[in-house]
Amino acid sequence: MIVDGWVNLFPEAFASKWAAKEEQKGVLQLFGPDLAKGPTVEGLVEAMDEAGIDLGVLTAGLSDPERAHRIGGYAAEDFLAIAEQFPGRFLVSATVDRAGKPRLNCARVRELAQHDALALVRVTPLVEQYELNHRLYYPVYATCEELGIPVSINVGIPGPQVRSRCQDPVLLEDVLIDFPGLTIVGAHMGHPYEALLIQYMLKWPQLHLMTSAYLATYMDPALVTFMDSSRGRGRVWFASDHPVIPAKKALDAARALPLSDEGMALFLGDAAHAVLTARSSA
Repeated sequence: MIVDGWVNLFPEAFASKWAAKEEQKGVLQLFGPDLAKGPTVEGLVEAMDEAGIDLGVLTAGLSDPERAHRIGGYAAEDFLAIAEQFPGRFLVSATVDRAGKPRLNCARVRELAQHDALALVRVTPLVEQYELNHRLYYPVYATCEELGIPVSINVGIPGPQVRSRCQDPVLLEDVLIDFPGLTIVGAHMGHPYEALLIQYMLKWPQLHLMTSAYLATYMDPALVTFMDSSRGRGRVWFASDHPVIPAKKALDAARALPLSDEGMALFLGDAAHAVLTARSSA
């Protein structure tokens, strides 16, 4: 089972508007102008098939469909419908896109959690510039802990030209202490804090790390060693953030890591699949 923990699908108008923002200049310079193009679902499935990816986690905003469509994006309900249209190919994640509305965010999580395909809630601190341990996120963390929904939190230095301190991984410890039953996945690799994250994963069994938007070619050798250790196998998950990094390019680089068969299988999808489908199979 090959699982891509983060894939994107967005209308071209939305992608162009996003790419035109001043703070995204660094991202476009790093990953190229193709990010301003919106892929179709058929194109996404084709890219997954070409790469050999069995299951992808689509990423939508948490906002209600009316607001999502008004700003030109897709709602989580659109992706839940795609998951039904392509059985077994997609799970769905919903990203907190209005941190200042915690009551509405919690209500939306509960609403979407009625669908088995909802596998993950995401927090992306760089977008609204609230620290990942900010009180506005705590009601969402509490709701996800109660419902058994893992939370993906972006950590490390973000690509856009915004303040990075809101994603300092040291802040994860507050969340891990305050929500001991919550599974947390550090997204976008957390570079350059890999040594800290290894220590946190050794200390906190509910913490994982995801390679989204970070090519495995450039992974810290100490982290790769950890991934094949008795306490590290299955703690780091593969993800591309396609089309930020094309799915095939990301997976080819991941397969080139010097991991044992067991370590590689857990990294490429077995570990993520077990966690992301635990709620629906319970």
